[in-house]
Amino acid sequence: MLTEQTRYRLIGTIFLVAVAAITLPMLFDGEGVEPMQLDPLPPATFDVERDESPPPDMTPALQAQRELAAAIDADGYATETGTRFGDPVLIEDPPPTQVAADDVSAAPVLPAPASSAAPTASALKWAVQVGSFGQAENATSLRDQLVDDGYAAFLSNVKRDGKVVTRVAVGPFIEHAAAVRQKDALDRRYRVEAAVVRFSY
Repeated sequence: MLTEQTRYRLIGTIFLVAVAAITLPMLFDGEGVEPMQLDPLPPATFDVERDESPPPDMTPALQAQRELAAAIDADGYATETGTRFGDPVLIEDPPPTQVAADDVSAAPVLPAPASSAAPTASALKWAVQVGSFGQAENATSLRDQLVDDGYAAFLSNVKRDGKVVTRVAVGPFIEHAAAVRQKDALDRRYRVEAAVVRFSY
């Protein structure tokens, strides 16, 4: 006599054999699954309108390009001020006669070219030039020291007679008196002879 467990196993085996007998022929003869039929998509149509407008006038752009080429030399320095394009412009008024040096104890300011026009009163700002260096590394070192000491110091590169000088300055200041007070404080703290200069971009 079959036990209950044996009967379940026998029934399960018969069921699996029956399922296999039905599905296996369908899988191997390829006729049991009907392929899906898709209707072809209609061809896309686009209405492109011909552009009959006249070509844009490039004269202003070409003129601006010529003006920029005349204002900036091949190294990126402004031909009017000698300052590298993008750097703040520092102008002493009246221009001193000192030349650039790598001595931090003095802060010579290069003279502005005769064609440099003074900024308008509304645009007038001031800065304090602390040093001027022929070696950019020395200028960067002084700038970093000033920043570490809490001053808003920056660099400005200028080209004169083919030589590039990097200037270190603090500012800008809206009021000339504030720039003078800052110069006096820098002179005392760092034992330099800083200079108040005009600042513009």
